[in-house]
Amino acid sequence: MKLFLLLPLLLGFIPSVKAYSVCVLTSETHPDVTITLKYTGSAGGIGTLNYKNKPALGIDVGIWNGYGGQYYVARSYLPQSLDEEKTYQERTKNTKKIRQGHFMNFVGNQLGRATSKEDRKSGKLRALMPSLSQGYYYSIPLTKDGEFGRQKLSKEMKTIIDATEGFFVDSGGCRKFFPYGWD
Repeated sequence: MKLFLLLPLLLGFIPSVKAYSVCVLTSETHPDVTITLKYTGSAGGIGTLNYKNKPALGIDVGIWNGYGGQYYVARSYLPQSLDEEKTYQERTKNTKKIRQGHFMNFVGNQLGRATSKEDRKSGKLRALMPSLSQGYYYSIPLTKDGEFGRQKLSKEMKTIIDATEGFFVDSGGCRKFFPYGWD
């Protein structure tokens, strides 16, 4: 009997383990560009846009209140922006907002939110962020003598711009980020 009374106290000393669901979206045209997101609930998450597995931008994905469509927010990257223990304001305090826009869900070539149930066909889960490339381009500083910049793009910059013009496909763990998809 005494053991049962002590059991909750003993279990309280065992550290809890958070199980994170990680999603990887890979550019269809430039596989060196990926988006890695940690699921935080309600089809949303925090993560990075990466070039050759190195973070280039911070990315947040969520669902708009009311209407229900999805959005993304791209920011300059700092490691602290991935700390989900902090509030949004704390995580993004020293980052610069690059762009915010629609995070559009597709199943194959069908728009997830607008395709009627009778017209749905199976396909890969895909995401499109139509304004991300423009936001990224204008976040690049103007070119200075001998340096890369907006008028003289590096290979990384050019590849990220080209990749963000197109689709990103689910490379694993992304189902929770596609509330308007179907299986």
